[in-house]
Amino acid sequence: MISRRLLRIKVLKVLFAHIKSGNHSQLTTEKELAFSINKTYDLYHYVLLLLIKLGDYAQNRITIGKQKYLPTEAEKNPNLKFVDNAIIKLLRQNKILQNYVEQEKLSWDDSMEVIKKIFNNMANSDYYKNYMDSDKHSFVEDRQLICKILEYEIEDLDYMYTLLEEQNIYWIDDLGFVLSMAIKTVKSFKVNQDNYTELLPLYQDETNEKFAIRLLRRTLADYDKTEVVIDEYTKNWDLERLAFMDTLILQILLAEVREFPEIPVSISIDEYLEIAKYFSSPTSSAFVNGVADKIITKEIKEKNIIKHSDNIAK
Repeated sequence: MISRRLLRIKVLKVLFAHIKSGNHSQLTTEKELAFSINKTYDLYHYVLLLLIKLGDYAQNRITIGKQKYLPTEAEKNPNLKFVDNAIIKLLRQNKILQNYVEQEKLSWDDSMEVIKKIFNNMANSDYYKNYMDSDKHSFVEDRQLICKILEYEIEDLDYMYTLLEEQNIYWIDDLGFVLSMAIKTVKSFKVNQDNYTELLPLYQDETNEKFAIRLLRRTLADYDKTEVVIDEYTKNWDLERLAFMDTLILQILLAEVREFPEIPVSISIDEYLEIAKYFSSPTSSAFVNGVADKIITKEIKEKNIIKHSDNIAK
């Protein structure tokens, strides 16, 4: 399930491209937003497919070891615990995953060096060695191992980000969130579950599905008006010299506060402060917070922003 924070980030990125290009139509930008969101779901399936490919790689190593002219004792009698991992088996048998991967033509076949690096890093870890050496072999233990692989072996690897950037430009900022989706999926798996067990949906509900497009449209509809308002509250600043990303984040924040009366002001502000820390300068969050607080306080007082009474920031 795609989070609202990631949806906010995707709106920010397509709006940045829309305004900087100067020649994108709103319809084109809306289509770009929808495409970007759908690509996150591709990455979710791509990560689950990675787990299967790690199992395939381990099995291939065992097969090669047995075929040696003089195999070692370990190669003659390999430890099959990882290749028999119950979670990997459930993923391999899952028809929903298979159908999606085939339909979207997702594959790791050209990225076996990455598979090899991830496997070697994993094989040298203490948690993997403890798993392989343990006399127990339970479903819970198998699930815990897969969660640790997703947690420790993927997000911080430079070569993974390079690969994702080469595969799809929309994936570079999505990996951390997608890994959390994959971990949630693995934790939900049950012993002997059906081969057609559903994976996580892209959206939690219809409200989330419409959130991004409503936010995009409101930002564009209010853009010129909001630019004037921001200018009024930054008179000691040259608006043209302010970081464009800072003012764009302010634009989207104000659009959200106006468009969604059910979202508490404090939550909207906190979300965009975190986004500003990541996508702009070290001082951006303080700037965005200070200006947004003044504008929102004034617009609520003048009833230009209508909020449910319990959703007004204290």
